[in-house]
Amino acid sequence: MKKRWGKGEPVNLSDLLRITPVANEVMLIAEELDISAADILWIAAQIIENNEEVSSHNKMYREEQELEDEWEEFDLEAIEDEIDQSLYMINVKITSGGRFPEVGFKAGVNDKEDISYFFEMIIEMLDKLE
Repeated sequence: MKKRWGKGEPVNLSDLLRITPVANEVMLIAEELDISAADILWIAAQIIENNEEVSSHNKMYREEQELEDEWEEFDLEAIEDEIDQSLYMINVKITSGGRFPEVGFKAGVNDKEDISYFFEMIIEMLDKLE
């Protein structure tokens, strides 16, 4: 029904029959609560907007879960064995009150120069999480 007609154009009867009960309900609620129909519609718009935000949040949560599932599929033992054979071992644990209360990183580094790149990567990741 979105944008099917403009101001002054005739309304399709089936569309009118679908809209009329909703309009009647809005008018009844406005009368019962002694507020304007515009206020009722504004409240409805806020509820819809809030619902969209919740849906967006749920979508992000599902995507995060999918990423976690992908990480679980990796052969973590092989990765840990490779890390253990490195010259330098780095363990970083960061706790905060943000979206991710605890984030941990573990890496094996063979060259000292690579350590600075590793920490730069961690800082970039933390900036993205904020």
